Amino acid sequence: MTRTRLPGRRRNLIRDMAFGGQAFTVCVGYDDAGRPLEVFADGHRTGSTMAAFIDDACIVVSIALQHGIDPAALARSVSTVPVWMNGVRSEGPASPIGAILAALEPAPAMPWAEAEG
Repeated sequence: MTRTRLPGRRRNLIRDMAFGGQAFTVCVGYDDAGRPLEVFADGHRTGSTMAAFIDDACIVVSIALQHGIDPAALARSVSTVPVWMNGVRSEGPASPIGAILAALEPAPAMPWAEAEG
């Protein structure tokens, strides 16, 4: 698989998220077709082991996306844990990486695609 080159300027979506009581910000960069091709996350204390772990994981996820790996396939590949909400059991991310991948799936609406028509 060849790597998709990112345009010099690209659209992105920034989301505030939380995992394990820790708030962080996730920024997802998209190509012109609305496919996510890069992800960044911030919120852990700069210089901490967790901040380095999140940075490295975002690099690996971005490289996978740029090589054509489906975001949903990535999300299905990581660990989950049982989550109870309003008495209903479902699965949720077991790590911050799973939470970051959840920001990619489902893909958000791409309002700029209609605006640029």
